[in-house]
Amino acid sequence: MSLKVITIDYWNTLFDSSNGIERNKLRNEAIKSTLIQLNPNITENDIKDAIYAAWGHFNKIWTEQMQTPTPRQSVEFFWDYLKLPKNEEAIDFVVNSFSTAILDLPPNLMQDASYVLEQLSKDYKLAIISDTGFSPGSVLKILMERAGILDYFTAFSFSDETNVAKPHPQAYLKVLNELNVRPEEALHIGDIEQTDILGAKKLGMKAIRFSGDPSFLSKPNAPKTAADAECFTWNEVLIAIRRLSE
Repeated sequence: MSLKVITIDYWNTLFDSSNGIERNKLRNEAIKSTLIQLNPNITENDIKDAIYAAWGHFNKIWTEQMQTPTPRQSVEFFWDYLKLPKNEEAIDFVVNSFSTAILDLPPNLMQDASYVLEQLSKDYKLAIISDTGFSPGSVLKILMERAGILDYFTAFSFSDETNVAKPHPQAYLKVLNELNVRPEEALHIGDIEQTDILGAKKLGMKAIRFSGDPSFLSKPNAPKTAADAECFTWNEVLIAIRRLSE
């Protein structure tokens, strides 16, 4: 059955992780400046412990429940952990700082991705399937628009909007149903074996594991992949898709 739709992961596939450390510093400064106003007795170690706990909470929800807490939910967990008085104005400020830090310190679009997307968009419908963290899908779309690639895409599945994360089938079915295609008529490109690749393959999609981001910060993938191809550049992706479409 011929391919009709290409779905693409966002992080470490379409965009890299550059400026990630700097973004977290910016977020941490927003937290510190806000919390000190609410409780001058909070120490640096208190804040570090709360940040560590918030990341642990996020990863637990992500891996065990196939969901990703929204930026507000993560900040509210942080608030509760430190037993801070509920101050909606302060919470809103931190949530906004977390969500938009990426616009001040953006990641880079992967090399040659723009050219390849332009070529693919001539023959296939393109969609994003992405798990989100501190940056919601609405903000990630702004980065795509700034990079000049947003118009290549016709459907989106962001975990903060769908309330499911890969490898949950609904993360994929959201766009496949919207584009009226069967899983066998679609191919997913992503970097994480356990979520991107296995989630797509179990549903009946083809898959390409993208392993070409040198800024990748997560744990390394398994050496073997269930994907139909593994690519290290976006030009390789284009060649692989043409081969898999034959």
